[in-house]
Amino acid sequence: MNELITINYENDKPMVNGRELHAALGIETRYNDWFFRMCEYGFVEGRDFYSFLSKTNTGGRSSTDHQISINMAKQLCMIQRSEIGRKFREYFIQIEEAWNSPEKIMERALQIAHQKALEAERKIFGLIEEKETLEIALNESLQYYTAAKYNKKFHKKWNMEQCHKIGKEIAAYCRGHAVEIKKCETNDERFGAVNSYPLIAWEGYLNAHDN
Repeated sequence: MNELITINYENDKPMVNGRELHAALGIETRYNDWFFRMCEYGFVEGRDFYSFLSKTNTGGRSSTDHQISINMAKQLCMIQRSEIGRKFREYFIQIEEAWNSPEKIMERALQIAHQKALEAERKIFGLIEEKETLEIALNESLQYYTAAKYNKKFHKKWNMEQCHKIGKEIAAYCRGHAVEIKKCETNDERFGAVNSYPLIAWEGYLNAHDN
C-alpha cells in the first residue's frame, strides 16, 4: 500500500494532520475557514480531532492545526466529492482495515501488556527502594545502647553507680512508653546479657529528666 499522506500512530488510534490533508485534497479555501465549515457536519473536538499550534517554516506566528481521526478524514474526503477525495477515502479505508485487523489488535494488546508490566516493575522497584530507605532510616534512628555504651559514645562522664541508676530509670521509661528493650551480650561473664535501649528512648528519657 503506497503512502499518500503521513499517518500518525502515536495516539491510541491513527490520526492525520489537518493542514496536510487540506493541501493534499487541493482545497483552495483558506484552511481555517474550510475546517470551521467542515466541523458544521457534527465533528467533535476530543473525539474526532484535537487542536494544536504549529510553527511556520519561516518562523512567523504559530497557526492552529489539527490532528484528525482516520474516520473523520474519511468523511471529509467524501464531502469534497472529487476524484482525489475518493482516492484518499479509499486509502483511509485501507488504513482503518489494517488497524483493526486481528494481527494489529493482538500487537497492540501485547504492547499494552508489556507497558503495564514495565510500569508494575517500576512501582515494585520504587517500593523496594522506599522500603530500603525506610529500613536504613530506622536502623539509624533505632540504634541500641546500653547505659555504659551511651555514656562512652556521647561523653556523658557518668560513673558506674550513675550508669546503674540510669539503666534502671530508662528501663522503666521504655516499659512505660512501650519501647522495645533488647538484650545485649557482654564480654564480661560477670554481667552476661544487659539491657540496651534505642536512641529515641535515650533522647526521650534525657529530655524528660532535663525538664
